[in-house]
Amino acid sequence: MGPIMRIITIGLSIFSTLYKESLSVRFKVTSVTSVVATLGSDVVLPCRLTPEMNAEKMEIRWFKPMYQPYVHLYINGKDDYSIQMPQFTNRTELIKENITRGVFPLKIHKVTAQDSGEYYCFVESSDHHGRTIVQLNVTAVGTRPNISKINNDTLLCESCDWLPKPHLTWTDNEGKQIIPSMERLYRDEKSLYCITSIINLPSTSNITCTVSNSLNQNNEFSMQIREKGQPQTCRDLYSRYILFWSCLAVTLGCICLLLKSHRELQKVYAHLIGLENLFFFSLQMLFGDYCEINAIIFGQRK
Repeated sequence: MGPIMRIITIGLSIFSTLYKESLSVRFKVTSVTSVVATLGSDVVLPCRLTPEMNAEKMEIRWFKPMYQPYVHLYINGKDDYSIQMPQFTNRTELIKENITRGVFPLKIHKVTAQDSGEYYCFVESSDHHGRTIVQLNVTAVGTRPNISKINNDTLLCESCDWLPKPHLTWTDNEGKQIIPSMERLYRDEKSLYCITSIINLPSTSNITCTVSNSLNQNNEFSMQIREKGQPQTCRDLYSRYILFWSCLAVTLGCICLLLKSHRELQKVYAHLIGLENLFFFSLQMLFGDYCEINAIIFGQRK
């Protein structure tokens, strides 16, 4: 009986070891890869154990990106908010309806732009732990783009309140893309994106400014910048030259008039000088020499 008991003992020991090892890998934490939520809405981040099992006695910790302060903590059968991240105060809820089946999603109320990012769902039992990652993408479709003229040659398009990061495209009435001369992207105090872009006035009747993000959300605005069918060369390209030559012609005309008037004045002046000479010559013939004439004219005769 000794050898048999020894074999039984060894078998039980092996079985016990295998059983304990199986307990150490008995669950896996799983979720979806990413979740999309609209700015200001409520969102649920899934998390569950595979295979199904009761998680009431386990620690369930949601955090990003540090272990603590955490987003939400469930421990010792209740929620613990003592070291919660301030931005999530009164906004998180661990849904426990199916926690006995190993399902415990996290609900976040009124998501903000700052809530975007990776969330870790960490689960720990007395002899095992595991975690998974969920990417939360908070989205916001920004304001309708506004097109305005900076001057006669430059257009500006601007749109704000976008999430995630947007990009802006200019197109003409034929759908051809126009390369901007300047573009600026920045975040405002609400961590939402604003984008502005400037182009030189194109040779087209209509212009469209389209702003979109990586989730294929977009907003656009079109503007008529000149009358359809009007030759652009007459209105835009040559307008300055026409105005220049018109002004030059008027200026030259004024100069010619002034010169003509000056010549006419010279002729009148010359004519008057001739009359004066004739007058003095006549007096000389009548009264004698020049001194006598002066005396006659000015009453200075001795």
